[in-house]
Amino acid sequence: MDTYFSETANQNAPISFFAQLLKYLPQAWIFDEDKRLSPRSNARQFTFWEQLVSLLFCHLAGCDSLREIEDGLISAVGKLQHASAKAMGRTTLTYANEHRSYEIAKSLYFRLLQTYAQLFKGHLDQDYLHPVYALDSTTISVCLSRFQWARYRRAKGGFKLHTVLDGDLQLPVVMNMTHGKRADVKEAKAAIEALDQKISPSSWTEVITTTNCLCG
Repeated sequence: MDTYFSETANQNAPISFFAQLLKYLPQAWIFDEDKRLSPRSNARQFTFWEQLVSLLFCHLAGCDSLREIEDGLISAVGKLQHASAKAMGRTTLTYANEHRSYEIAKSLYFRLLQTYAQLFKGHLDQDYLHPVYALDSTTISVCLSRFQWARYRRAKGGFKLHTVLDGDLQLPVVMNMTHGKRADVKEAKAAIEALDQKISPSSWTEVITTTNCLCG
């Protein structure tokens, strides 16, 4: 009895918070952007909204595999219908992740950043004349036989994700993916050149296109 109650509570807890979280997303805007940016392929049958719901569920529920995501979404199919989403198979999710452009996710992130920026400000303990940024990087290991382009060492695959954080918001404003041996100092130079121009994040794409940065 206790075990059943515990398992039921664990399954319902992330979905309850999940439903509240989805209310803060611009659903109508996401549908419009999806129609504009998504390719006319089978992925269109699986909207970006539903893909986003699946990926958010993965993080909130602590899923480690596509099968866990699929099973979890199927168990919550009734509640997903209230969020204008439906449970997807793992094959469909894999196809959408592979074929749908990252541009819509990038646009959504910077739209949310602009909308809710005031809620995250205040992490600095003093005022500065200019914005404060920090550069950090994470090395992500991958299977070399599957990702041959990500050769990091002789028998190891990996790449680096360089991130420029807004010191006051503690959120990323520029992200760049490079090979695993790329030094942070070299990435810092490109970031400084962009930030020194004192431009808004919405213009950074044109400024550092040559560095292949994913920025708004």
